Amino acid sequence: MIPSYITSATTTQAAQGNVAAQRPPTKVLGQDDFLKLLTMQMQNQDPMNPQTNTDFVAQMAQFTTLEQSRSMTSSLQNIQARQDVQTAVQLLGKPVQLADGSMGMVEKVTLDKAGAPTLQVGSKNYKLAQIVAYDQPTNPFASPSPAPTGP
Repeated sequence: MIPSYITSATTTQAAQGNVAAQRPPTKVLGQDDFLKLLTMQMQNQDPMNPQTNTDFVAQMAQFTTLEQSRSMTSSLQNIQARQDVQTAVQLLGKPVQLADGSMGMVEKVTLDKAGAPTLQVGSKNYKLAQIVAYDQPTNPFASPSPAPTGP
């Protein structure tokens, strides 16, 4: 006769297999996945040779560091995207040199679906990365510098 704890474990594993088959596959493990793995690891560890608390704490610390790193990367990408938009807007009305060697005045800035700025120079649109140089337009109202005086 098969003990009841073995049949219940088999039933539980079969049910978990059905849930996993229904869930779409993910490329990134999240915090919930980590906690499930940790729980399964604790449930299935060898009772004669259990892991120490420091092993579990080390795993938790590594996961926390990984999560913070991902969060920081995402924040930095958002900051970079905002800075790109500001840079593009500041180029409005300024002459620019493009990567293809042409030059022109930035006439319009639009954002694509991803939020990245596109600059209109003449009749063509360019990405911000295609701008290699820009120059301040001359101010027609600026007073000329005084001529040097001396002997």
